[in-house]
Amino acid sequence: MAIQIKWLGHAGFQLDIGNHTVLIDPFLTGNPLAAVPAASLSADFILLSHGHGDHVNDTPAIARRTGATVVANFEVGSWMREKQGLENVHTLNPGGGVALPFGRVELTIAHHSSSLPDGSYGGQPNGILIFTDEGPVLYHAGDTTVFYEMQLIGAHGIDLAMLPIGDYFTMGIEGSLQAIKFIQPRAVIPMHYNTFPPIMQDVSEWAQRVQNETEAQPIVLDPGGIHQL
Repeated sequence: MAIQIKWLGHAGFQLDIGNHTVLIDPFLTGNPLAAVPAASLSADFILLSHGHGDHVNDTPAIARRTGATVVANFEVGSWMREKQGLENVHTLNPGGGVALPFGRVELTIAHHSSSLPDGSYGGQPNGILIFTDEGPVLYHAGDTTVFYEMQLIGAHGIDLAMLPIGDYFTMGIEGSLQAIKFIQPRAVIPMHYNTFPPIMQDVSEWAQRVQNETEAQPIVLDPGGIHQL
């Protein structure tokens, strides 16, 4: 079966893997580039990279409405369970993972900060590795700078990487190019850019440089745009 990836805007994605719908970092409410309203999304699983509002914002409402299982680090997952009343939560930590009906999800390290919308400590920020039962391996880097251990992540054989390029809060274009060289994904989708003035980037320039300076295929999506593996 094909895997369909839809960019929801910012760092949010909807993955349709077989019969399962997986959301990553859904931030629609308050996002000027949101592809759809949060209330229109269905989900079986929601994967969270860290606790900042522009990543977890719509998770409680979506999970309550759909019954989706949330996968996050211990602090974020515990907050979802104890403060938001969610019952179906996996609380992992970097290097740990869980087998789900569509494949295995693991958390990686990321270099950033993390706090919840109410100011609670959000634990270690993360990237997310998805080893799908369909075969492809996906990597959502979360909010991060480039770091040497990305080479270990790349050793898994990444078919598609989702990398921030916005600068200011995360790595920008230069950092993302170095990250691509470390990870060596077959294809890469840019994220976490153009949502707000501090993270405006020329994505055409980024795509051209990826094409010229790396072996990866750049895939630029408009919010709501779809790519199929």
